[in-house]
Amino acid sequence: MKWIAAAVIALLTHSAYAIKPTEADFQRWSDNWDRLIPLGVYDFIPETLTFEEAMTDEFQRKLDEAAVQLNPKLQNQIIELAGYMVPMAFDGERVTEFLLVPEAGQCVHVPPPPVNQTVLVHTPTQPVELRHLYQPITVTGTLSVGQQSFDLADTGYTLTRVTVDTIELDPSEIAIPPDADGELYYQPQE
Repeated sequence: MKWIAAAVIALLTHSAYAIKPTEADFQRWSDNWDRLIPLGVYDFIPETLTFEEAMTDEFQRKLDEAAVQLNPKLQNQIIELAGYMVPMAFDGERVTEFLLVPEAGQCVHVPPPPVNQTVLVHTPTQPVELRHLYQPITVTGTLSVGQQSFDLADTGYTLTRVTVDTIELDPSEIAIPPDADGELYYQPQE
């Protein structure tokens, strides 16, 4: 009986720890990242945009202005986002604060994402396991709206009272920026 109970606990712990995503999961996570951007903020971008148009000072100014627009309607809502951990503070070997970004390597190998696509995850009372730079995770928690500045990036939102789960993907499914060696950073969680 003890063996069966231990097996059930191990199974529940593993299933809560590693998520095998479905297409519906990917769509929900994408929609939730989109919700962080207020409607209409990027309406100035034409359907067809030339390189020359995109590089004008005026267009770049509009992009910069759009990047800091936050969605106040999300204050105190519970939201689930999938992304990548960029650790900022530790308690021993566990992470107490990190940035959640929508693409692997942001803030490290490439310029940081817009403020409205960068989330501070605050877990001081329940530090979480450090994940590799290219290990996708989900974070569910209570969202606060408000810009903060850090050395790595500026954030537009903070998640508290969170649960963090690993997303189980084949390494070939993880987007890795050009010239980054994913083999160095991606190690599946056992």
